[in-house]
Amino acid sequence: MSSKLFNTRMEEDVKIRSYYGKFIFNSHFLVFLMIAGGVLLYTLLGLRETLSPSLYIDTLCALLMAAVLLPKYRTLLKEADMLFLPPYEKRMTAYFKRADIYSLSLGLALPAVTSVAVLILLSIGHNLTSIVLFFLMAVLLYFSAFNIRRLSVNTDWKKWAVTAALIIINFVSLMLVLIQPYLITLGLLFIIIFTVIMKKSSFKTLSWLNYVQYEKEALQQYYQTVSMFTNVKRIDKAFKRRRFLDILLWEPKAEKFNKKYMYEYLFYRSFIRDHDLPMIVLRIIILFFIIMFWIGNLYVSLIFSLFGIYLIVLQMSQIYTAQAYLLWPKVWPVSRTYIQDSYIRYSHKVVFVITLLFAVMFTITHPDKFYYVLAFPVWGYILNRVLSKAIYKKERELSD
Repeated sequence: MSSKLFNTRMEEDVKIRSYYGKFIFNSHFLVFLMIAGGVLLYTLLGLRETLSPSLYIDTLCALLMAAVLLPKYRTLLKEADMLFLPPYEKRMTAYFKRADIYSLSLGLALPAVTSVAVLILLSIGHNLTSIVLFFLMAVLLYFSAFNIRRLSVNTDWKKWAVTAALIIINFVSLMLVLIQPYLITLGLLFIIIFTVIMKKSSFKTLSWLNYVQYEKEALQQYYQTVSMFTNVKRIDKAFKRRRFLDILLWEPKAEKFNKKYMYEYLFYRSFIRDHDLPMIVLRIIILFFIIMFWIGNLYVSLIFSLFGIYLIVLQMSQIYTAQAYLLWPKVWPVSRTYIQDSYIRYSHKVVFVITLLFAVMFTITHPDKFYYVLAFPVWGYILNRVLSKAIYKKERELSD
């Protein structure tokens, strides 16, 4: 029974991933990935010829691998299972074994891709034995991290604490291998100690509430990742006030407190008060700036700038679909034309500010090529126009 139940849940999850995968990995994104991957590989090979062995390179490699050696854990349990499955707890062994295999397969892509870049960098100043031991340790850390994460669900440990501890253990263990290969034994000792701690902290019986809540958070985290590329209907929208962003909100003037202009202010307010969107935009900007600054290649900086603007414009479109269909038109019913015009004014202004930030980042890394940034506002404007028209077209189809 448990195997059949998991197969049903897994097929449902695979369908969801396949559905959103079609929107994420479209032809445009695949072309970008091929170009970005080729440029990144070319840059790394160039660095291999020019850089000399240093502690900085070793630290960077260990840190990169430590960050990606965090396997996902998905149980695919639902809230109703807390009521119906506890009597069958002793018969759920097959279910959780299949969940382990499925979860391990979900997190392999990122470490595999990162390993290629790390391998190129490690070839600077390290012999074959050190590199083999490094990746052997990485494999052991991946499976041990999965086991520790799985055990931690049935404990009082907080998820962030387990994640932080795993990153530290991964980093220290990998650095020790690079410093002296025989220190791999210390890394194994860290793994054993942390695993024993988790086993001793585990409850004697399954905490179904913990497992269900963990799965719910993992699913929402997946939807939040997908929402960076396309709209997600299933995601739980939440809003929060960040006082340091209040300065970006203004009080509408009396003459603009009407149906023609008020929706623009509401769009701004939703963007600033959104639980995830401002932080997602900030993370994209910071991450892309780090990549541009670290690699320093002109074409990498240009591609990542244009792609970062593309991602953020996609994020902006969620404000329209999340709000224009919900409460506002019911509380303040106006013509869709006013809402669309307000969104156009709001989105063009915000996108323009975003392109200016990317322009500043690009100019800092390539001051002699500053004139390239003239294309950024044009690129943002075109993207915003195209994506806005797609939203309005979908809206008309739904209304028909």
